[in-house]
Amino acid sequence: MKTRLKYIIILAGFLSMTACGDILDLKPITEELETNYYKNDSECFSGLVSVYDVLQWGAVNTPGTGAGSIPFEWISEVMGDRCYAGGDNATDGATMERFNRGTLNGDVTNVRSLWKKYYSGIYRANLLLEKLPDAQFDKEENRARYAAEAKFLRAYFYFDLVRLFGNVPLITKTLSSKEYTQEQASPEAVYGQIAADLQEAMQVLKPYKNLPATELGRVTKSAAQGLLIRSWLYYTGYYNQTQMGDITLQNIISISEDLINNSGHGLLPKYGDLFSPKNANNAESVFEIQHSEKSYQGWDNSNREVADGNLSVLLWSMRLNAGDKSHYADGWSFAPISKAYYETFSDADARKAASFVVPKEEGVSYKAGYQDSGIFPRKWAALKEFQSNKGDVRVNYPYNNPVIRFSDILLMAAELNLKGGDTGKALNYYTKVRQRSMGNATSVPSVSLDLIYAERDLEFACEGLRYWDLMRRGIDYAKQQIDETDPSGNDVYTQKFNYAAKGLLPIPTSEIINSNYKLQQNPGY
Repeated sequence: MKTRLKYIIILAGFLSMTACGDILDLKPITEELETNYYKNDSECFSGLVSVYDVLQWGAVNTPGTGAGSIPFEWISEVMGDRCYAGGDNATDGATMERFNRGTLNGDVTNVRSLWKKYYSGIYRANLLLEKLPDAQFDKEENRARYAAEAKFLRAYFYFDLVRLFGNVPLITKTLSSKEYTQEQASPEAVYGQIAADLQEAMQVLKPYKNLPATELGRVTKSAAQGLLIRSWLYYTGYYNQTQMGDITLQNIISISEDLINNSGHGLLPKYGDLFSPKNANNAESVFEIQHSEKSYQGWDNSNREVADGNLSVLLWSMRLNAGDKSHYADGWSFAPISKAYYETFSDADARKAASFVVPKEEGVSYKAGYQDSGIFPRKWAALKEFQSNKGDVRVNYPYNNPVIRFSDILLMAAELNLKGGDTGKALNYYTKVRQRSMGNATSVPSVSLDLIYAERDLEFACEGLRYWDLMRRGIDYAKQQIDETDPSGNDVYTQKFNYAAKGLLPIPTSEIINSNYKLQQNPGY
């Protein structure tokens, strides 16, 4: 099942999308294909795989602009305070510098690509959910399971989308041509839909401990619980609310306790074992995006979305000089890591060596790029042993992305308990995470919200969580942490937070036009 989930190739016509009307105008090429497909379990499973497929999209082509690179964790770190834009030179990193300095506009390709990615996934989930009731199933439990997985994925796409853009259309069905001009929904309505989808998924899906090894990578009840906890904390923090949908603080604490005690997930003994492709879908990974080297696609393929590799590996790894003899492979040196951030790690912290590559300390011959700091992420480091022997190795790295880890669940539960639960449990959960990296003899006498946030900063280096942790503490706090003026006066290492936009991205200009101006641009643009 894992093999099918990762490598099934869906019919090209079924996956195609029309360019007219841009992203919200998504439908199969012909009405006949839509009518004739989804007849049985097998076809519905293929449809489900097509929804999962969108998770892998690291670069997306948009009409008239080419492909924009958009790995969520990479974009998120560039917008935060721990990485710069990078690239080969200032021109190479020009677009990323706009993310780094909060100077985006609605015409930037990467912004349009992000919008397209998430609405593509939402469309595919909606289509499958509409077709499932009329399909023929030998096992009714499969119908319910596919629907639950599709609802989780729809919630996942909407959570990224609403965090990025704030004010987005809420679409829970396929649209007729008369319905393409959608208006934006309130964030409250979008988060309410996320809560509803995840609660419904939780009622059907099995916890991780009951998932056969052959199905690792598929959504579980545990994953739905983890995403609900994360989205609840973000929504209540960023929007200063006390609940999300009908979920109160006590509800979400109970959900976190069930996940911790009954899911079968746990911390791996060694932090450094978490990220190797050889250890994919391990017990600490609550939800993990699957990537592979099997698509054999090239960088210049016009349908970039069909490449299944993890693009962060190429983008984030160092550029090597000709003749380098190390075990590393060549990358593009985007998002170099701040030296100040690296220095916050104690040498006694196992996460320091496991999270970062310092090439000069390893005798690696690399080319210093724009905003070079000499520090790169080990979690996404390109290694020769994982290069594909077919297609373009740059887009076929098989590094899975563990987007929700059990250590995150423990730290989120600790935070929740400090806000209105059991402070003893909060200390216990925080201690487990800290001692895993600092040693069991490490004294942990107390816990506070500031200590939890500091631990999150160390635990999730280069995993795309930092920016959102800053945002949910308030935009004043985010601005204070992110804004940095290059002390040299050369304006190279400057970072800025777009306070007027409240940290949100601009709505793509093309979408505003295609909606007949029913979509309104976010403030600050």
